Amino acid sequence: MKTPALIALLILFLALSNLASAQDLGSSVGSTPYDKYFGRIFSTLSSLGSNDAPLDQVNEYMRVGRGFRYYMKEPYVPQTPQETESSRSGDCKAKSLWVAYKMDDRHVRFVVGRIKSVSNMSHAWLLWKGPTGWLVLDPTFYSKPLEVARLGPAEFTPLYSYAAGRKFRHGGAAPAAKQAESKYGDHT
Repeated sequence: MKTPALIALLILFLALSNLASAQDLGSSVGSTPYDKYFGRIFSTLSSLGSNDAPLDQVNEYMRVGRGFRYYMKEPYVPQTPQETESSRSGDCKAKSLWVAYKMDDRHVRFVVGRIKSVSNMSHAWLLWKGPTGWLVLDPTFYSKPLEVARLGPAEFTPLYSYAAGRKFRHGGAAPAAKQAESKYGDHT
């Protein structure tokens, strides 16, 4: 009698463990708070081809991008991949966008989120369905891809992500604020 109950608990535990480590791919949305700043991101992602970037080439792009000097030109608007390459510098948005451009692979997503869930700072990286599963590509802090399955639950928490012609809101992002009703009609 105890054996079936233990087996059921073990199955439930394993199912919940797999759920916890699953990659949050978000829900499709029509807009995000960053849309007015991300024209260069949208146009770069839309221009990506159907190349299945080989992992060794992605490793090389990560290594090169990590070597670029950190430089923030504008807080929300990334520079183009061509500007990043010619200056060999950029912020997290610019470096990530450069790696996506070099990969020329539509299986990549540009992500805005928190590198640590307790952080108040936003960060940008790429999420890529590579040959070994989902990988985080963060050339700002790492010179090699990180396996999502090996990350802790409080690491690389996505808020919004972008793919060619698509936008996503993730579990860590607050839903669009609903307009509060006002008793006085002129303020909320």
